[in-house]
Amino acid sequence: MAPIKTEAIVLKKHNFRETSVILSLYTENAGKIKCILKGVRAEKSKIPPLAFTPGAYIHASVYLKQNSELNLLSSPSLLQYYDLGYKKNLIGWRLILNIVDLFTPEREKDENIFSLLRETSEILAASANPEVIFVAFKIKFIKILGYGIELSRCVVCRKESKAYMFSGKLGGLICEECKSKDPQRSNILKKVINVMQQMDRMDIKKCRIIKHIPVEILHKINFYANITLNYHSEIDKIWWSNEKNIL
Repeated sequence: MAPIKTEAIVLKKHNFRETSVILSLYTENAGKIKCILKGVRAEKSKIPPLAFTPGAYIHASVYLKQNSELNLLSSPSLLQYYDLGYKKNLIGWRLILNIVDLFTPEREKDENIFSLLRETSEILAASANPEVIFVAFKIKFIKILGYGIELSRCVVCRKESKAYMFSGKLGGLICEECKSKDPQRSNILKKVINVMQQMDRMDIKKCRIIKHIPVEILHKINFYANITLNYHSEIDKIWWSNEKNIL
């Protein structure tokens, strides 16, 4: 089978045997795929290590295997590697790469996810508030995946209310009359809803103009995003434990 030529962002890397690596990539043309890149850790390899480092934006040829989830990557060239000089920015970017790797299905092309990743990497490189970008990314990522989040009215009855609770199971706000639909619902304050609505409306690139959000509000928004993602996943581990390093 002829290879596909695609741009991609490296999500994860594992060393394989003595000279190879296995990569998880989010590609523009095929969605998330796993690939083996052979011989790149050998002394005579001409491929620079940055071209297979998590976070790298690359162009490569991919031979998709029909009967295996492990594909063959060939001739990756580095298009860009963002210098996230501040430690917190780098932590945020690595956490985002991990979230995309965990929650996107194999070989389902989604140009919106690819574009969101590209745009997020660009603004994180220059952001003074990486924790805001990190949380805003989650809100937009969840929406692209189709898990919600409804923030303008009750997700069940579609009516507006003066007070709401939040349901990760149902994907958004629920009113008093509909709260029985999710016994594990959580309380949510109006000021938190307001910030979530602002993040939802704004393009991710414009989120960098947000000067300050109280950390307790960011913690709450991140919690609601995580319970939404967790409900729709089959992951049996606590995947969010490292997020304490940015929030």
